[in-house]
Amino acid sequence: MSKQQKQQRQRRTRSEQRTLRRNFIRKTASLLILLLCAVPMLGGGMHALWVIPAAVCISMNEDMYFCIAGGVAAGFCIDLACGNALGTNAIYMVCFCTLVNLLFEQILRRSFLHFMVLSAACAFLHSILRWVLTVGIFRTEGRELLWQGLLIPVAVRTVIAAVPVYLLYLPLSRLLTKRVRSMDAAAIRRDW
Repeated sequence: MSKQQKQQRQRRTRSEQRTLRRNFIRKTASLLILLLCAVPMLGGGMHALWVIPAAVCISMNEDMYFCIAGGVAAGFCIDLACGNALGTNAIYMVCFCTLVNLLFEQILRRSFLHFMVLSAACAFLHSILRWVLTVGIFRTEGRELLWQGLLIPVAVRTVIAAVPVYLLYLPLSRLLTKRVRSMDAAAIRRDW
């Protein structure tokens, strides 16, 4: 450690150090829950895309850069579970997570209703995008069967799966809003 880093570390108050530890624990737990949400998707068949509501939760409660990382991880998990080309869903999830983060920072309150609406929008837009890419561009047969038999039930199951995912993330969001004692700690509340 350099001398300058040691001086910066010594300047931090206890509440600032506590806040930094709390942020590290919260962000690590957020990524672990996101990766745990990917486990039920690996079974195959018609399953809920559990990582979509998990990525929306991360975008709702974290800063922009961390929500982008969460979107990339969620997109790769969807690609691995659905057998798509690696990275296609990651691009979609990064764009949607960035939009959700901006909406919650500028316009929306952090509430369960807003979370459910945005999770449903993300799930149904994902189904529409997958249908357009599969049927519209690649001209795959069985349009109605794909839409009614696979994409709509998966989107509905994803919206239903958003409730337990929100309940998993609820303690982490409360850890975010815990009161800090010094103004310096409040300034670095979202930083590592």
